[in-house]
Amino acid sequence: MRDGFVEEGRAVEYPVIIIKQPNRHALRFQVAEPVEIGRECDGILIADSQASRRHALISVRGHDVMVEDLRSTNGTFLDGQRVEMPVLLRAGSVVAIGDTTIELVEPVPQSRSTLSPGGNRETVVTGAEGVVRAAKSDVPSGARETSIDAVARSVRETRDLLGSYDYEGTITIVFSDIESSTERATALGDTAWMRVLNRHNEIVRRNVRRWSGREVKNQGDGFMLTFPGARRALRCMIAVQQELAASELEDQEGSVRVRVGVHTGEVISAGDDIFGRHVMMAARVAGHAAGREILVSSLVYEIASARGDLEFHEPRTVMLKGIEGEHLVYPLEWEDFKGDDA
Repeated sequence: MRDGFVEEGRAVEYPVIIIKQPNRHALRFQVAEPVEIGRECDGILIADSQASRRHALISVRGHDVMVEDLRSTNGTFLDGQRVEMPVLLRAGSVVAIGDTTIELVEPVPQSRSTLSPGGNRETVVTGAEGVVRAAKSDVPSGARETSIDAVARSVRETRDLLGSYDYEGTITIVFSDIESSTERATALGDTAWMRVLNRHNEIVRRNVRRWSGREVKNQGDGFMLTFPGARRALRCMIAVQQELAASELEDQEGSVRVRVGVHTGEVISAGDDIFGRHVMMAARVAGHAAGREILVSSLVYEIASARGDLEFHEPRTVMLKGIEGEHLVYPLEWEDFKGDDA
């Protein structure tokens, strides 16, 4: 049966949880296997400053849905009571992780429990207007998903969820994240890491506003941003890198190395989200960037280098997953850049 999942000769209806975060669309998540929830985990990523990197676990045992706290700093609460051991989640009860809530709802129709064509079970996110199959297909087996991967995957999921588009246009897309953020968070501990992460996020967002950009997505330490022009995008990320470098001189222990990828192209817009081949290309370019590097596509290089005030290092040739052929990418020289606000 193509559209259903059959287990031991019978169709299975998996339980559904709804996850609500402040100022974000609610997500309905069909739980077929144990799934972690946290700021930086292998399951559902939430942008909640009170959540730990691996905060809680939702699992199915027989016909029951269980909630388990994963030794989080601020705790997991079920109907106001702190979860000390795996507990049963009943319909109508509320799990609280900081300002994020999780509720058990009625199961979705069995046809939405699926196997991917290759036979791998998929997690299905259900929304009011459609279904998203959220398999991490772009991450090699055994490799950890980065924040850039998570943001790019979120873009694809939302595209499938919305289905219809508002307009098309040419913009500059930026992906950024903190290099080795998992290791840095582990070394610093949750409290110190949240201080570092919040400072990083504030620097990024302040400069995005200054250069007329827009924050499209944020997953933990990863951002997807858009700008009306390539030069604005590069000037913004130069300012971000320079400010982070300056803060490192004051607080070396709390320093972070941010990697950035930039590409310009036509995109499709639906609501507050953008999609298309060029969005994925920007994410792929960012995936090749090293910490403290602003890496741009050849098209951005052609656009931005024409005036002569921006300098670039020697290009390198890379393969971009899912995009045919070899591609030139150019590291931007930002350390010694001095320019006006034009």
